[in-house]
This record gives sequence, structure tokens and C-alpha cells, in this order.
Amino acid sequence: MKRLLWLACLLAGAAQAAPIPFETYIRLHKGMLEAEVISKAGAPDYNSDSRQGRFASGVAAISTLRQLSWLANDSVPYTTIVTLRDGVVVDITRSKKL
Repeated sequence: MKRLLWLACLLAGAAQAAPIPFETYIRLHKGMLEAEVISKAGAPDYNSDSRQGRFASGVAAISTLRQLSWLANDSVPYTTIVTLRDGVVVDITRSKKL
């Protein structure tokens, strides 16, 4: 039983994404595709999706806004949030964990 609990804890820790180190962060930029970001930074800890609709000149347009988050840990104390619109990076924020 203890062995099974230990294995479950080990797998839960391995499932967390790693924070983005500075060397990778400086290579991220606006205009990148989502696939490029994930290939450089790895899978995010969290992501959120939302759809935004517009109606202009009689035409309806749907835009997808998505945020990918890499959380800080003890070795890299920065949380990075990448905002994408329709799969393209429009904003990158990085804040220090207190």
C-alpha cells in the first residue's frame, strides 16, 4: 500500500509542467504560433479558452482568446502567461513569485 501511494505521489509531481527558464523566455515573442511556443517552453500548467464575437458591417466574426500559464517553483521563481488570439501570441507577461 505504501509503495502504491509513493508511486502516485511521484507521478503527480512529474505531471506538473516546469516553469520557463530565462533563456527560453527571451526567445518568446509576439507573432509566434502556439505550436512554436509549446515546442520551446513545453506544456503549460494551465490554459484557458474564451470566444469573443464581433459584429461589424453586417458580418459576424468569432475570435478565440487563449491564455497559457507556466507557474513558478523554487528553482525558477517566475510565473509566465502567454496570451494567444486565434493561435498567435499577442501578449507575454512574466511576474516574480513573492
